[in-house]
Amino acid sequence: MKNLFREIHRRSLWQVLGVYVAGGWVVLQIVDTLAGALNLPEWADSLALFMLIVGLPIVMATAIIQGGGAPAAAATPEAVGDSTDAGDRDAGEGPTTRDSGGGYTSARAATSGAAGFFTWRNVIGGGVVALAVWGLIAIGWVLTSGAGLSPAEASASPSRAILPQGEARRKSVAVLPFENQITDAAYAYFADGVHESVLTQLGRIGDLRVLSRDAMMRYRDYRETGRTLREISDELGAGAVLQGTVRRAADAIRVTVELVDPLTDESLWRQQIEGGASEIFEIETRVAIAVAGELEAALSPGEAEALTRPQTESLDALDFYLRGRQTASRRRGEDNEEAIRLFRLAIEADSGFALAWTGLAGGYLSRTSLYGYPPAWVDSADVAGRRALALDSMLAEGHLSLAWTAFTRGRYEETKAIATRVLDLNPNLVSAATLYGYAHIFTGDWAGALRGAKAAYRLDPTNPSVRDALIIGYQDLREFDIAERWLDEALERDPRSPQVRRIQQTHAIQRGEPEEAYRVFRRWMEESGEDDAYVLTVAVNAAHYAREYDDVIELSDRLLAIARGGTRGASYQDVRVARAFAIGQRGELDTEALELLASAEQEYSMPLDRGVDGWLFPLYLAEINMARRAYEEGLDWLAQAVDAGFAGWHLLAQDPLFDAVRETPRYRELQATMQGRLEAHREAIEREEIEAGER
Repeated sequence: MKNLFREIHRRSLWQVLGVYVAGGWVVLQIVDTLAGALNLPEWADSLALFMLIVGLPIVMATAIIQGGGAPAAAATPEAVGDSTDAGDRDAGEGPTTRDSGGGYTSARAATSGAAGFFTWRNVIGGGVVALAVWGLIAIGWVLTSGAGLSPAEASASPSRAILPQGEARRKSVAVLPFENQITDAAYAYFADGVHESVLTQLGRIGDLRVLSRDAMMRYRDYRETGRTLREISDELGAGAVLQGTVRRAADAIRVTVELVDPLTDESLWRQQIEGGASEIFEIETRVAIAVAGELEAALSPGEAEALTRPQTESLDALDFYLRGRQTASRRRGEDNEEAIRLFRLAIEADSGFALAWTGLAGGYLSRTSLYGYPPAWVDSADVAGRRALALDSMLAEGHLSLAWTAFTRGRYEETKAIATRVLDLNPNLVSAATLYGYAHIFTGDWAGALRGAKAAYRLDPTNPSVRDALIIGYQDLREFDIAERWLDEALERDPRSPQVRRIQQTHAIQRGEPEEAYRVFRRWMEESGEDDAYVLTVAVNAAHYAREYDDVIELSDRLLAIARGGTRGASYQDVRVARAFAIGQRGELDTEALELLASAEQEYSMPLDRGVDGWLFPLYLAEINMARRAYEEGLDWLAQAVDAGFAGWHLLAQDPLFDAVRETPRYRELQATMQGRLEAHREAIEREEIEAGER
């Protein structure tokens, strides 16, 4: 080493080293900027540094070979020219040597000239080559893993811009439905139960992104459709796929799991675990911890404790619970009742089984929200959810039950707080992310609503309702170009969907084209033959905004024949109000119109008496009073809606209900407030998306 430094000094190669270090620093700055722009993994910067370190000895050796080896000693007398020759040299150039052609070259030029040639030409060239090699590797990563998007790609595919890239994608796991190898039909539910429980355990690890159960169940038969793991992972934005099989014979079970790199089909980890059926939670915990280790996911002490916390020691309770989960997932009224029965049996077998209490709470909520039971069952759901938390205060599913009861009661601020707590405990619960977004909508925070919708989309990008929430969010923020790209994707995937067609007509209304919206929707109805209650409700709404009042009456006649008593419509509109207003356009409000408005008013006043918050019900009451021609009272209710966060001035600008007050000073003042609030939310989400590289 001592001889090496003496040789470097003798050959004056310190300047080569200095230029190389300085150039290397510049290269690293360029690499750091490019890596951030392309969302490349953490090893990208380390790769560049490694290449520069490896290149240093090559650079020094090349410097010596290319002429940096002339000694730096003083010239001998024989090498020094006469005074005439010296006069021909530049002053201060120093001793010279005679070159092969008989001319003279300064000794400093002989030593530093060759090195200078290398420094300013070859070092820069070497840096360019290093950058080029690194760039090829980076491009290969982008093309093979989807780690980064060009602005054109992000613009054309807003869904891809939201899905995780780089390191975040590497820690994203798609857990395919486990293959059922159980021959006994009595245990057919067990494989799905194990699959769901593994998802739940993995979801507790905050450093992992775990695709939702609903997202994964769509790929149960992926092999039969010819899909590859790479295609599935690209669609979901997943960097790893977990697949497995389940066997059970009486109380003995065998679970085989394998973690696969979907880009290479390479097995990253595989294990077969056997045990008693009552040990299933321990088995699922071992799987979750092993997967986290393979993906280098950090596991906090709280997460480790949650993973290892025992759920139940009763095999009967476990069986009833897993059967209840599978039955409830079919989402039919009779299945919901059977699931409630099974959850009750699980609680009878083990009253301390907290997850069984959350299942019971979900069944009670579904009775009210989906299957026509009275609202009192929300109170029963609340009791069951609180019982679960009394048994396990850190159970995310227990808090989620309370979030749903708060949302069903119209308590949106409470919903936001509880949903935030749920996501802290388990950031992979798509239902909590969805609730978080909707609660922000009804409290007037559209930027927060989009955050929730994006979080839900990352966990379930195949869910149409999650995608629809994103479209509506961008529409409400008046980000029409982004909303339209999402809408194009939705129409391409599901052109027959009434929900997508409803969003399409709302999009046109907000852009100031209500007549075109109605024309397109009626044409779609005629071509598709769709004529159910939902479609007719949307059609009434579209005709109302288009001021086609005769069509409002004709369409609502057809709707009321299906759903007696009136049906709540879409986009903050009620069919009863639209029909009463259309009747009023023919003259005075008749008895039917007044009765429709009274019915709607009674329905929408009751939640306010129960202490709901948010802007939804005050806005409904503002519309009712506008249709009744009680304009000052209508403006009072509108002011309450604005105070509660409503900012949808662009919808009201197209709504004929507000034509009579549109030029009044009070309405204009309220509109200015709404415009300012909406613009603030739009700017906030734009800043967030620019920082996140989403636009």
